[in-house]
Amino acid sequence: MSRGLGDVYKRQFLLILLAGGCSGTFALPFKHNSQWKWENNWFIWSIIALLVAPWIMAFISIPDLESVYAHESNTVLLVAFFGLLWGIGAILFGKGIDYLGVSLSLPIMQGLINVVGTLMPVILRNPSELLTPTGLKLLTGTVIILAGIIFFAIAGHNRDSKSRQTHSETPIKKNFRKGLIICLLAGIFGPMINFAFVYGAPLQEKAVATGASSLYAANVIWSIALSAGFIINLLECIRLFGKNQSWKTYRHRTTGGLIMASLAGVLWYLSIMFYGMGGSFMGVLGASVGWATMQSTAIIAGNVAGLASGEWKGATRYAIRMMVIGLVCLIGGVVVIAL
Repeated sequence: MSRGLGDVYKRQFLLILLAGGCSGTFALPFKHNSQWKWENNWFIWSIIALLVAPWIMAFISIPDLESVYAHESNTVLLVAFFGLLWGIGAILFGKGIDYLGVSLSLPIMQGLINVVGTLMPVILRNPSELLTPTGLKLLTGTVIILAGIIFFAIAGHNRDSKSRQTHSETPIKKNFRKGLIICLLAGIFGPMINFAFVYGAPLQEKAVATGASSLYAANVIWSIALSAGFIINLLECIRLFGKNQSWKTYRHRTTGGLIMASLAGVLWYLSIMFYGMGGSFMGVLGASVGWATMQSTAIIAGNVAGLASGEWKGATRYAIRMMVIGLVCLIGGVVVIAL
């Protein structure tokens, strides 16, 4: 790799690390909305992250946006399809936690999201790439990352077990088989947003041909994919509004809540936008390298934020030790992939 290309790669890799940081911490503003139910936060988040921000950025950065979509109508439908699947995965992610608890569900779902989103785009497009030196590094890094997720699972399980001994908590639904199926489906559907990125490449190419900057061309994909995902999230919020009558929450204490939920939406959209900016310049394995790096960085950032906000307060030394080992594995896996 020449020095010039190496410098470009480093800049794009830093963008993906930044994407992971935003992804891992986007939910922190929700902590300030403790009087809001999940659907109150998620509804505002969905409007900002999945509709407003993507379309604003698409109109700003893509000249003649309508003609791009008209010229690549079949690609638009495919991207929207993957966006719908991702929207289902986003809802199932929350359901999986509800059924199996955080410490058991997250490693299953995050592990699958990482592996499926990293390896399947390569396998579907050109599996021989996995046998190249870069592909083998990708496989090695993915295995190390999975080991890190397992250590985080052990740490989380130990922490939650300790917490249950000393505090009352919301009971977890006990249908393990149903919960496991939900987690598996969430892990499979969750990375569909990366499939939208991979198979939306013709949209990017057409956007660049019409004058868009290559750096921002992925915005033409996110507006379609995330809008499709918004439909699923909207339906779930409407269902919960009816079930819990929680729409009444918007009648009072709305200003601060709207600001916090909107901030969460902006942070999350920045994560996906930075990912698109970085992954577009990494060659044929860009989506796989970028996805593994972003997801791992998100886990690291989320747990560091959890430490800072006191989520690990009272955890045993064993739990902290397992978390540190998991952290080292995730960082090591990202370094291997970055090489």
